[in-house]
Amino acid sequence: MSEQETPREPGIHLTRALVSWPARIATGAALLFGLYEVVFFFNFNYTLYSLFMRFGVELAFLRHTFQTKQGMAFVLAMVFVIAFVLYPARRKSVDSRRVGVTDWLLAALGATCAFYIFFVYGRYAQNAEVKPADIVMGLTTVVLVLEATRRVVGWVLPAVVGCFLLYGVVELGFRWPRITQQLVFDEGILGIPLMVMVTYVFAFVFFGAFLLRIGVSDYITEFMIAVFGPRPGGPAKAAVVSSGLMGTVSGSSVANVLTTGTFTIPLMKKAGYPAEVAGAIEPVASTGGQLMPPIMGAAAFIMAEFLGIPYRTIIVAAIIPALVYYFSVYVFVDLETRRLGLGGLPRQRPLRGYLRKLYLLLPVVVITAALLRGLPPQICAVASLGIAVWVAWISKDAIHGSEPLYVGVVGATTVLMFMGSRFDTVAVTAMLLLVLALVALSFTRHVSRNEKFFVSVLFITFIAVARLAGLRSEQVLLLSGIVGILVTIVVSLLARSAEGRAMSSATYDAIVAASKTSVSVMLAAAAAGLIQAVLTMTGLITSIGYNLVSLTGGTLLLLLPLAMLFSLILGMGVPTTANYIITSLVVAPAIFLVVKGTELYGVPVPGFSTPVALLAAHFFVFYFGILADVTPPVALASYAGSALARGDFWKTSMNAVKYASAGYVGPYVYFLHPQLFLVTIGDWSAAAVAYVLYFVVGALIAMFLLATAITGWCDGKLRREVRIVLLVCVFGIVITMHPAIVIVGGAVTLVLRRYQRHLIRILY
Repeated sequence: MSEQETPREPGIHLTRALVSWPARIATGAALLFGLYEVVFFFNFNYTLYSLFMRFGVELAFLRHTFQTKQGMAFVLAMVFVIAFVLYPARRKSVDSRRVGVTDWLLAALGATCAFYIFFVYGRYAQNAEVKPADIVMGLTTVVLVLEATRRVVGWVLPAVVGCFLLYGVVELGFRWPRITQQLVFDEGILGIPLMVMVTYVFAFVFFGAFLLRIGVSDYITEFMIAVFGPRPGGPAKAAVVSSGLMGTVSGSSVANVLTTGTFTIPLMKKAGYPAEVAGAIEPVASTGGQLMPPIMGAAAFIMAEFLGIPYRTIIVAAIIPALVYYFSVYVFVDLETRRLGLGGLPRQRPLRGYLRKLYLLLPVVVITAALLRGLPPQICAVASLGIAVWVAWISKDAIHGSEPLYVGVVGATTVLMFMGSRFDTVAVTAMLLLVLALVALSFTRHVSRNEKFFVSVLFITFIAVARLAGLRSEQVLLLSGIVGILVTIVVSLLARSAEGRAMSSATYDAIVAASKTSVSVMLAAAAAGLIQAVLTMTGLITSIGYNLVSLTGGTLLLLLPLAMLFSLILGMGVPTTANYIITSLVVAPAIFLVVKGTELYGVPVPGFSTPVALLAAHFFVFYFGILADVTPPVALASYAGSALARGDFWKTSMNAVKYASAGYVGPYVYFLHPQLFLVTIGDWSAAAVAYVLYFVVGALIAMFLLATAITGWCDGKLRREVRIVLLVCVFGIVITMHPAIVIVGGAVTLVLRRYQRHLIRILY
């Protein structure tokens, strides 16, 4: 979506509405950003080199690459240009199309400093020597990171970073070479957080941007509206489910609100929901997107790096917490709907049409399977992208072609593409037969030689050639995604239909939007990396943990609420990624110190050296960092929801806290009972399965009772004393998870005996 097309709600979109050459400069920087990522961080250049070498053609220039930190410096240069050109220094001037002289100077200075680091890093890597020019350019880069971060994500994070920097400088006695070395070259700006962003997270932002612009996200939302719309409270329930599904590909609370919310919030208001309720339901559902595998928030990728475990392990660990969270939100919505006495909306389009296009969800299935298979995350995202653009072409009704036939071809090609290298002969033969079959059918009335035909033939042929050349599976998958984009651009430029020609602009917009969207997470990671560097070089990373343990007397039930408050307060103005980085370095070690010696937490996660205690502690702060998006007084996601619903912010945010109650209770459940992370169980015997199911049932009962107690409704208004009893039962289940669950559940059922039919009807 270009600047001119961006919906502009007050306080949400803070970018200038650029036109003419300033817009082209920002777009050019975004394109260079994306191009560098694709060529070097995705290793497309070396994949092409390997492909040509297999056929006896050596293109030596394709072997040239740069060190990872040089690549990070290049990306940072483009981020500086985009940030200073696109974001004004003051929010009052956000609607101004004029870029001031100061902004241009800062953009040029930022690019100069970043490119300086890019060119001198090779020399620094050899002798680790910091020269006077390095100090000047390095410290200038630090200042520019803080200013760019202030413009893009607000003043709170730069202020926090500034306090840490001031302490670090004083603590190290103003030894500038050492400070520059730590803040710029070794850790800090070019540290793990930014490395994870440019290596992994950008690939998923890239993937999500494509799904948004080729129509997959619209399909998800409209499909859920068609399924749930006619039911009582249908639009709200559709918002919950569609936001959960969209969360699997967006990983951003506010972005999720601004995509699905523009459609679901007006529908909720049309169904009779007050603005403050409609504006709260969507942010709560969207916030859960960062908890929902397979593509969680950017912080989840950093967690995998910090803990030294594969991202797929993080995915598995997050499955039950995410499902429990959305179960709870659904129950809250259902009870609130019945309390308000609302109905549904008439179905606008037959459900059959949406079911016919269910194959549009294939990219989500592919990326999930690829991640669980253990492939590198960025490869999974790019490979799924190739399938995404292909099914987008097939879904174009204006372009003639047998939809079932093409869906079968896509499905067969996807399976063949993921087959191991030992099946190269079988896969290549099958793909060539598919191409021949399509060509033969093109001489009949069943298949026309149009855009769908050429995209399919070219895509399959390229993949067959890659497999015939004997490329590794990862290289074939990478090539499939990039080739899918290139084929789309070529075919759409030659297309005869309007829908076909629109695919080229959608592809272009997706590439630009991915880079521009990434600016906030890149800067947040660079700023948080400065905090990490200070904590490391001053020893605070250890001393703060011991001080927190000493302050709470080593009592877990005091330390966990303190960690929760720290995460929520920090999250009032700090993005989730930076929030997690800070709390995982400061608070999580303290939690680990308290429980590491116990039998339940002291053992390592099966297959890894990471202790269960550390995994549980990191997830604890991760969850509360996410919930800061709906926790007032800042509550960015709630603010976005209230703006779209045009309701009162405070009422909206308080409703959001109510509907997200499971999110505030859940982290305690999962920390006290880490078996719910699944990856902590080594021996999956029948007893272990029963054990996990027992805990899951306990968690679901707790969330249902919590929703009933807070809404005060269960086929009728509940008396205050009944609500108090229910809350006591909830906390009893959360803390003990004992066989008393059955007793408590039975007692509560008796108390609510007149409402038993609601338990059966809850998923209606």
